[in-house]
Amino acid sequence: MLVTKDAHEAAAALAGTPGAVIAYPTETYYGLGSRIADGAGIGRIVAIKGREASKGMIVLVSSMEEALALAVIDARQQGLLGLFWPGPLSALLEARPGMHPLLAPGGRVALRISPHPLALALVREAGPVTSTSANPSGLPPATGAAEVVSFGLALDAVLDGGKTPGGKPSTLVDLTVWPPKCLREGVVPARAVKEKAAGL
Repeated sequence: MLVTKDAHEAAAALAGTPGAVIAYPTETYYGLGSRIADGAGIGRIVAIKGREASKGMIVLVSSMEEALALAVIDARQQGLLGLFWPGPLSALLEARPGMHPLLAPGGRVALRISPHPLALALVREAGPVTSTSANPSGLPPATGAAEVVSFGLALDAVLDGGKTPGGKPSTLVDLTVWPPKCLREGVVPARAVKEKAAGL
């Protein structure tokens, strides 16, 4: 398993190996990533995580342009996301056709732009990647590269960004309805999202 501090090397591991899965730091915990068009990689994440991963995974993008390629986002939704991205807010949106069913269950996909510099660099190089916490089912998510390695997961690489803050996960809001509905309270208070949405 490659352990590196270089986002370029981690992106190369994803791009160079069909079915590749890596771990990388985010603004909350370490995440497990495969390229979103790599069905074998997504399947490996489900095998690593167990049933938890099959409930759906967030997708990290690096820009609003990438988000628009994956989801239908109107001007009001873009206005709200522009206030919180990059940041720990994941948004459930109407998926465009052709996405893997585990990433877009029910035709909806959850997207986020991470503010973590290594996560952002990884996605800029590798394209959109999956994001689900790096841990076997039943264990707490990892906040460090050494912790990820200690789990003994079948990974191709770990992008070492030092310790992450842990704590609350990203807030998950459903933007397919308006006003937005909070599905998971996290770092961003649901009240803050509702207040900003009310002004749009």
